[in-house]
Amino acid sequence: MCLSMSMQEPTQIRRFLLTALCLCLGWFILYDLWLSGVDTWLSLRTVETSSLLLRGLGHEIYSQHGQLLHGQQVLVYMMPACNGMVLMALFAGFILAFPGAARVGKKLAYTGCGILIIYALNVLRVAGLALNVLYGSHEMVQFNHKYAFSLVVYACIFGLWMVWVKRYALFAPHGTHVV
Repeated sequence: MCLSMSMQEPTQIRRFLLTALCLCLGWFILYDLWLSGVDTWLSLRTVETSSLLLRGLGHEIYSQHGQLLHGQQVLVYMMPACNGMVLMALFAGFILAFPGAARVGKKLAYTGCGILIIYALNVLRVAGLALNVLYGSHEMVQFNHKYAFSLVVYACIFGLWMVWVKRYALFAPHGTHVV
């Protein structure tokens, strides 16, 4: 049984890599044709949601044209590269490409939940940066933007991947067919 499992591993690795490559190519094609509009939409929604969160916490911060403003002061301007869409796609691609016995519906449900978590983390990141600008120093804003908040987001995504691999992407015993 161990011999057949180890012989199966190279096939699963090749399948994973081929699936990941196809998903990457599909991503680039879809992005050029359609997803660039979603990119803008996601940037605006992230800023608006961050604004709602901060107003709910008692701050007089509002969003306008992809910016968080306090009076006339621009606190944060959301660049499309910072909206988390690439991280969401990377997360989804890993889950969908990862071999295992999990059904497609389970993969899609986990992917959807993971994307919502990544979105929520990005909203918190943008709100945190706005508060850094409002109450902190320029050095603190730069450090948090470049390192601290990025580390938190990447660590969370890695944790979500590990939960998927260890808990949900269970491998079927050799010879078992999962429907």
